[in-house]
Amino acid sequence: MEKISMNDIRKKNYSDIYRLIYQERRISKSKIASSLEMSLPTVTQHLSALETEGLIEKQGQMASGIGRKAAAYSIRPEARVSVGVEVLPDQITAVVLNLYGEVIGKKEVSLSFSKKDEYFETLYDTVCELLQESKISNDAVLGTGIGMQGLVSEDGQRMLYGKILDCTGLTIRPLSERFPYPVRLIHDAECAAEIELWRNPELTDVIYLSLGVHLDGAIIMHGKIQRGRTGRTGTVEHMTLVEGGRPCYCGKLGCMECYCSVNALLEEGENLTDFFLELRQGASRQVRRWMDYLNYLATALNNLHMVLDCTIVLGGHIAPYLIKQDIDVLFSELQDCTAFPEEENFICIGTQENNAVAAGAAIPFIRTFLEAI
Repeated sequence: MEKISMNDIRKKNYSDIYRLIYQERRISKSKIASSLEMSLPTVTQHLSALETEGLIEKQGQMASGIGRKAAAYSIRPEARVSVGVEVLPDQITAVVLNLYGEVIGKKEVSLSFSKKDEYFETLYDTVCELLQESKISNDAVLGTGIGMQGLVSEDGQRMLYGKILDCTGLTIRPLSERFPYPVRLIHDAECAAEIELWRNPELTDVIYLSLGVHLDGAIIMHGKIQRGRTGRTGTVEHMTLVEGGRPCYCGKLGCMECYCSVNALLEEGENLTDFFLELRQGASRQVRRWMDYLNYLATALNNLHMVLDCTIVLGGHIAPYLIKQDIDVLFSELQDCTAFPEEENFICIGTQENNAVAAGAAIPFIRTFLEAI
């Protein structure tokens, strides 16, 4: 049996106290002691250490109907922060998240993607300016995640597949040489799924489908995103939906991307806001196109659900425009094409997080910090 040292016990007590304060948001010393079954002197010692390190602070007093009010302890959410960046063909969006995953700063810059040094210098400058505007020092930054449209190596150091941005083979080096803290590349679909998990921790087994400008997917099992042997788990966008169908940017024909993405729904010059405004007003062309879209999406979802019998969460740019009627129609269409009809609708709308990819790119650094403390 492995021996547990006093140092191990102290570290566990320290971690347990911090995590309880994190969970409760505001809590008294006596409540910490009773909840964790620790002596008051032990709790006092660790609270003092956490305060000295700037991780927690006294924040007023707890409500009390009788006697002296106890001091309330809270974590300092900005004691550590994480940065997330979404890279698009013509724009970068950077956000700063505190330890609760709350966005405390945001910056958008119009910038055409390039593999040249000037592009990475501008990206770095954008993050630096965002941190300055948010009054965050480099010492507080846990790391920066870069959400990319494409498959990323397991260590986050290289683009394995990046047809949309033409960045296959790109490494993190142009950025890691500039940033004074850890930086890694992350598949944008994983970023969106990360923020979905963060906002809804009760999710366990889920197929996450991002109905964005381009289609993306992620598989969540036992509360964790699955990457698979080569990082391709969840890349449902390149599953064949229509044999010999529309051409996809991957070079194949009939991919789900060509029928279930925003690009597949909108005509040239359209935007989602105008499309859904006319759709809800009953415009016949938009209604017809929307029903065709839902029909293709239902077939795609049925194929996915036949492989993984679990909840399907719809996110991405289309999600904020979805209403219950759309989900009902989608489920009805799915019931018509499946071999195993079900009574309970297993399709739901995601959190509709603004800047989901950028925010999700920052989440892994926060998770790592909280797990390691």
